[in-house]
Amino acid sequence: MSNTIIVSDLDGTLLDAHNYSFEQALPALNSIRQRGIPLVLCSSKTRAEIEVLRHRLQNAHPFIAENGGGIFIPQHYFSVPTASEATNGYQLLRLGLPYSEIRQHFVRLREQLHARVRGFADMSVAEVAALTGLDEHDAALARQRDFDEAFVFEGEPDQRFLRAIEAAGLHWTQGRIFHIMGQHDKGRALDMLLALYRKQYAGIRSIALGDSLNDLPMLRAVDTPVLVRHDDGRCDARIDIPNLLKTRLPGPAGWNETVLELLTQQNLLDIFRAALAAVDPFNALLRAVQVENNHLRVSAQVYDLATFERIVVVGAGKATARMALAVETLLGAKISAGLIVVKQGHTLPLAVIEQVEAAHPVPDQAGIDGAQRVLQLVRAADAKTLVICLLSGGASALLVAPVEGITLQDKQQATRQLLNAGAPITELNAVRKHLSQVKGGRLAQAAYPAQLLTLILSDVIGDPLDVIASGPTAPDDSTYAEACAVIEKYGLQQTMPPRVMEYLRQGCAGQLAETVKVGDPCLGNTRNVIIAGLRQALEAAQRQAQQLGFATKIISATLQGEAREAAHFLARAARDELATMQPGERRCLLCGGETTVTVRGNGLGGRNQELALAFALEIEGLAGVSLLSAGTDGSDGPNDAAGALVDGGTAARARELGVDPLRYLDEYDSYHFFQRFDAAAGTHCHLKTGPTGTNVTDVQIVILSGRD
Repeated sequence: MSNTIIVSDLDGTLLDAHNYSFEQALPALNSIRQRGIPLVLCSSKTRAEIEVLRHRLQNAHPFIAENGGGIFIPQHYFSVPTASEATNGYQLLRLGLPYSEIRQHFVRLREQLHARVRGFADMSVAEVAALTGLDEHDAALARQRDFDEAFVFEGEPDQRFLRAIEAAGLHWTQGRIFHIMGQHDKGRALDMLLALYRKQYAGIRSIALGDSLNDLPMLRAVDTPVLVRHDDGRCDARIDIPNLLKTRLPGPAGWNETVLELLTQQNLLDIFRAALAAVDPFNALLRAVQVENNHLRVSAQVYDLATFERIVVVGAGKATARMALAVETLLGAKISAGLIVVKQGHTLPLAVIEQVEAAHPVPDQAGIDGAQRVLQLVRAADAKTLVICLLSGGASALLVAPVEGITLQDKQQATRQLLNAGAPITELNAVRKHLSQVKGGRLAQAAYPAQLLTLILSDVIGDPLDVIASGPTAPDDSTYAEACAVIEKYGLQQTMPPRVMEYLRQGCAGQLAETVKVGDPCLGNTRNVIIAGLRQALEAAQRQAQQLGFATKIISATLQGEAREAAHFLARAARDELATMQPGERRCLLCGGETTVTVRGNGLGGRNQELALAFALEIEGLAGVSLLSAGTDGSDGPNDAAGALVDGGTAARARELGVDPLRYLDEYDSYHFFQRFDAAAGTHCHLKTGPTGTNVTDVQIVILSGRD
């Protein structure tokens, strides 16, 4: 059983408004059936009408008839107990009044008001057929009503009659025609049915598609509401709810396109979530570290906690709060003191370990203050102290302790210039290490002679200890000369802060102590252990994709360089793969790493949004290709997005809506492209997860579907 439930209106939505055909929706219907996703029909049609359609659709799932009047559940469909009545081979959950009562009210109100209104019971089969466009067989089924009466006005709708229905304690709604009923609707019925699904299966995600006002309660009841356009290209303006998606095409064609897109997006998100779950810092640390009989074991190292008088926890990074929570779970009251520096908005409730929030990626004063307090804690440690250091991505900018003579503003300006020049993390860190009291092994130096255990969630390709967080507890093989060379490489000598350039020149002249090198005594007391990284995330993504039915391979775990060049590489790989695929075949390509963006202009974005936008242009017009590119930490540059999702139709559709993708790419403004595209198209291509609690660089997921 899939954890996705799709709910659909019929006339004008899944069925063509004129010929009642679902032929244009067959690709999506076949995909739903192949994946075992329940399709719940929720319509104003009668049970008899829906039964015929279910047979044609090979649908064996529950359905909702007559605008929520009754929920019909096949016998033994759910194993959970259901308070229902048995009828016609179903378990019936009855919400509506009997049709005879509804009809009596209808006739009484009509007579009292002398309203010019006719119900289906007042019409012959031929008249119903002429009114609805049904053939006479289906029109006869439409007259077999159980819970509501369908009716039309002769002329303009009589508002007196509609108000009288409400005054009588009844309800009316409008699809293609009007309906009078008891106090039920599609939304109330769907709430009850989804509750049964949730009891039976965990983690249900619901999608509903409708086109008319009577579908509004149904759309409000689901996670993802979709409004289907009418034949004239317009949507029902009375339906305006949060997170509402709107189809690009009308009727079953729009239904088909949107369902296929949503299924693909859901697959992309499921694969991405699996990658995140595999590198959750809390679980990763608990897998890597055990405490038994007052002994802490990590990898091959065992620490006898009885030999330590104090245990101090320090650290920094975007994911460090969840690591700290795991350490508190393991050690609790054994922790003497603790302080971690986390990115703003990334804190968690901790019992012992204090948290300082600071800015990222450009350092601020809070980061400096936090780093100084961390230094005070570790400098106070002695040989009877166990210092546990927690590091994750972002620590380079969060654990900020400029060397004497360098100001915060100097470091901010130096960092900003290198980022904007497109310097990769290794080059950026070569400079930052030589301007820091903690980076390049200097935190280990400050903690000596304490025993230092560093637990690391890696956000760097290949997991090099000297690069992750700028290696505060690892030996550094970079030099002052290399730091100067990085600045010269990007031609920044004249724009760098003068104090930075002077300090680095002194280092090159041998006037300053180098960073910690291999063989330094402090490293003898230091153990660095990587608890998780990109490889684990990609392997989990691969397993999830395979479970979803995709033939999957990891094509790179070292994606680097300009985001646009990476987009070209991925687009070429997608085209090559697609050329070898059979119709109906499904494949997934996985990538990970950390690209760069050389910023020009004043646009807003990030490397993942830039990559996604460039990829959309590279694959424009190519059916069956979709991409998710996102930062595993939930952030992508100085904005609230994690990344974006695109496909072969994104660029063309954007142009149709007056949003030029190439112009936004040229202006390095990918954030505003996706923001405006979503607003214009009624889509959710801009991926905003919020802080994920982890950070192992970026993940790219490409889904490919072989087309006929």
